[in-house]
Amino acid sequence: MQYIVNAKEAKQIDGISIEEIGIPSFVLMERASLRVVECVKRQLPGKGRRIAVVAGSGNNGGDAVAAGRILAEGGDLVTIFFLGTEEKATAECKAQLAIARKLDLSVCCESEEPASLKQFEGIIDGIFGIGLSREITGRHLRWIEEINASEAVVFSVDIPSGVDASTGQIWGTAVQADITVTFGVNKLGLVLFPGAEYAGTVFTEDIGFPKKAIQMVKPRCFTYGREDVSLLFPKRKKRSHKGSYGKTLIIAGSEQMSGAALFAAKAAYLMGSGLVKVISHENNRNMLQTQLPEALFAFYRTADDGSLLFEEEKGGSGIKRLLAEIAWASAVVAGPGIHVGNGSQEILDAMLQVTDKPVLLDADALNMLAQREKWFDSDRRILLPPNFLITPHLKEMSRLQQCPVSHIKEHLGEYVLKSGTEKKAGAVIVLKDAKTLVSDGKQIYLNTSGNSALAKGGSGDVLSGMIGGLLAQGMPPFQAAALAVYLHGLTAEEYVKSKSASSMLATDILAMLAAVLP
Repeated sequence: MQYIVNAKEAKQIDGISIEEIGIPSFVLMERASLRVVECVKRQLPGKGRRIAVVAGSGNNGGDAVAAGRILAEGGDLVTIFFLGTEEKATAECKAQLAIARKLDLSVCCESEEPASLKQFEGIIDGIFGIGLSREITGRHLRWIEEINASEAVVFSVDIPSGVDASTGQIWGTAVQADITVTFGVNKLGLVLFPGAEYAGTVFTEDIGFPKKAIQMVKPRCFTYGREDVSLLFPKRKKRSHKGSYGKTLIIAGSEQMSGAALFAAKAAYLMGSGLVKVISHENNRNMLQTQLPEALFAFYRTADDGSLLFEEEKGGSGIKRLLAEIAWASAVVAGPGIHVGNGSQEILDAMLQVTDKPVLLDADALNMLAQREKWFDSDRRILLPPNFLITPHLKEMSRLQQCPVSHIKEHLGEYVLKSGTEKKAGAVIVLKDAKTLVSDGKQIYLNTSGNSALAKGGSGDVLSGMIGGLLAQGMPPFQAAALAVYLHGLTAEEYVKSKSASSMLATDILAMLAAVLP
């Protein structure tokens, strides 16, 4: 597990390390600059490189100036362009400028117009750090445009100038880095879009922040790595049977849609669920029983008034039957491919009565939930209890929140916290995007696995089934969602090792699961 911090948390870690633990700020700055130098040397081998350092007046600028000085001492041809007001610079930045001058480095305090950077092979960007919170204008904007127009390899110190460290949003313009060297803990703005597109390859480097400082801050957001899978994935017992691994109920599919039920049910089995039962429309009987003979089934048809009629019933509502099937299950997944209609409303009505086991609502179940005002407060905070999980993509989240998709995209962190509070967990929200976020209102998992291969119909149905399979085995909702999202992404990473990202289908995600599971 690796933490990912926002700007406030990063500053707190820095402050605790310096003020409470007592590590001098200048020591941390020297170590940060060394990590930048190492990266420059890896990317631009040899000596006598022409390097431009473009620095602001903050400690980020001080890091960049120190890196330039170390490179110059090693034989590189370094020019420092200082864009700030020296009188207003931080003490550390002033000290680094003074050292550079005493060593006869070229330090240019620039006028309004930027210098040409075409002659440089590498550029170190230290204009703005993680504290930026205003639109970039004037000469800073023109310098960033000059950096981006150059053909040099661009190295950003901690974060590309212009990227919001907490949200990934762009403050008018931003440096397009080839490499970002960030310090201590990765930053949200480097992982979330659009910031991730500006960061290039990110290296998170240790500069000496003590573990105690990070523990004292308790960052809210984290991600998984491959080393976490074997630790977290449910273990199989030597003496066990199918009942030892839970029962997953999948309510999916409709008269015109059969694939969603198959994808979700097969995924639940592949994740280790001992038994999987599918409730679907009778039109899907032949396909499901042929393609997944391991599963149990219950099929319904739709009455003239839209209500559900199960095969052994002569008439009336299907809610009683649904509740009986839910009682059988260890965990329930409802919504993939069910469409919006009277019968589907019955399915949602039954789901919303469940209090004693995890229930995952996906797809059309969410579109119907968006119309149930009872489950939202005046701020559109979702009032489902902690045994519920919802898995919206951006459009479904926009319906739940009654706001444009563009607003959701710009405030992902805010919307994924629309359940529970920092002190009390609520329903788990899995907000699906290129960087999927999972939260119960207290903690946030930010997914860093996967690629564009997953952008295909049926991918979300597989994910819902994967989560359901983990829930059935007793994994808590937040952990089940986070681990399934990570594994879902890993299947795409494995797939593109030998095939095109354009060709991956939902069936391929299922096929690749065996390659990523412990």
